[in-house]
Amino acid sequence: MKRINLIGIVAAIVMAAAWAPTASAQATQNVQQLERDIEQHEKNIKNKEDSIKDLEERIDNLKSQLKDLENQKKALEKDVKNEIKMRKDKFTVRDELVYDQEIVDVLYNPYNKSDVEEALESFEGMETKDVLKKKELVEKYGEYTKDLREFMEKMKKQLAENRWKYVSSSTDLYKKFEKGVKGTKYWKVYNKKEKNESIDYLDRVMDKIMMFKNDGLKSETQFNEILNMLYAN
Repeated sequence: MKRINLIGIVAAIVMAAAWAPTASAQATQNVQQLERDIEQHEKNIKNKEDSIKDLEERIDNLKSQLKDLENQKKALEKDVKNEIKMRKDKFTVRDELVYDQEIVDVLYNPYNKSDVEEALESFEGMETKDVLKKKELVEKYGEYTKDLREFMEKMKKQLAENRWKYVSSSTDLYKKFEKGVKGTKYWKVYNKKEKNESIDYLDRVMDKIMMFKNDGLKSETQFNEILNMLYAN
């Protein structure tokens, strides 16, 4: 038994001696592989850091270009605003000249259908709001004239029945005439002519109507003069 144990011990020592170099070599290889891996990681880190630096430089360059483009855009936007203003100013002058040359006389003279139609054509292409506001006056010139004429013709019979005698402001006839004048379609325009656009010719007609009323509705000649002003051509 003692011999057998000795042999086992010797065998174990021999096996341990044989395994020791192998384990040491394996450990060395593992260390070397790890060092190579570490070295590769360091290279990767360096390469990526270089790439980041390159991208940062490109970003800075693009930011500079973007800032330049933004400045160019702002300059162009300012130029556009100036161009728009200059265009508007010239359009205003242009529209006012067209109005003065081709339209204003139509509202200064008695209503004439063909003249009104030509005047309305002159408004085409206009953009100036203050001038375009006057278009409605031209469009309604005939309507206003007809309405005033019909009112005056209606009142003529009643005034003739009164034999064109003086009428005081307290009488029903006077009140009816006054109410009728204020009920005409042009009255609202005439009543605000100090602040708003109006038709010059009809303003003069209304002035005469108001004078005729204030004088007591008594002059047939004065009445007929006004009525004749309202007959359209």
